[in-house]
Amino acid sequence: MPMLQTAMKHFQEDIERAGELISISEKLENGTGKDDVLRSAWMFAVGACDAYFCDAYGDLIARTLRAKSYEGNVKLPDKLNNLKIPIVAAITPNINEGWRWRMAARDLIEKESVLSLDEIRGLFNQFCGDGKKIANKDTIENWINHKQSKFRLFGISKTDYRRLSGKDKELAKQNAAKHFESRYEIIFQRRNDCIHNCDRPKIALQSIRKTQVEKIIEDIDFLVFRCHEILLAEFPLYLEKRGFSSVTRNRVCVA
Repeated sequence: MPMLQTAMKHFQEDIERAGELISISEKLENGTGKDDVLRSAWMFAVGACDAYFCDAYGDLIARTLRAKSYEGNVKLPDKLNNLKIPIVAAITPNINEGWRWRMAARDLIEKESVLSLDEIRGLFNQFCGDGKKIANKDTIENWINHKQSKFRLFGISKTDYRRLSGKDKELAKQNAAKHFESRYEIIFQRRNDCIHNCDRPKIALQSIRKTQVEKIIEDIDFLVFRCHEILLAEFPLYLEKRGFSSVTRNRVCVA
């Protein structure tokens, strides 16, 4: 199966489930029950995001390990060389090679939770070339200018950003990157508040609105799809830079 296809398929199914919970909430009378369904939608949406990045990391690690198994002379960076692979994945006979390395990668991420932009960058920027790192000052400009960009994500509209030049534009990029980070900190923290203290981070129950959750789903969709686009483009280049042949690159990226 082509790289990241399963991760994206599951994400789309799961984010749809979050949307369905919003539809269910509309049929309920106002009150705590209705609000709790909306909270569930928020948690589902963040869960879909978390699952995508865990699955995507496992996928890329598995494909890198497969490539190394085909071309053992190619050197991998220490970060990958030092991975602890479960011995069962290495010695189990008569299993498909792709499945072997997916098993190994799954065990590696079994206890991972990817619920901050720092964690996302820490896992995936190793696969991205200079100027293509996830959600940094270099890539944020393309995201600001994206057709699905929203002011709430960057603190600036694409129209206002395009009017800027020189130092003003550089400052705007820095501020947009910080604003973007803050937005997702809020999204992820609210999910934690719901799970760990029933949405009472202090004493009072936090309010929640349908439109608020709809925007959360849109923003998670934006983050996952923009990262997905970068990883699809960058991972084959990563393998090429490491020294893997075109035959191996095609073999591990497509199947």
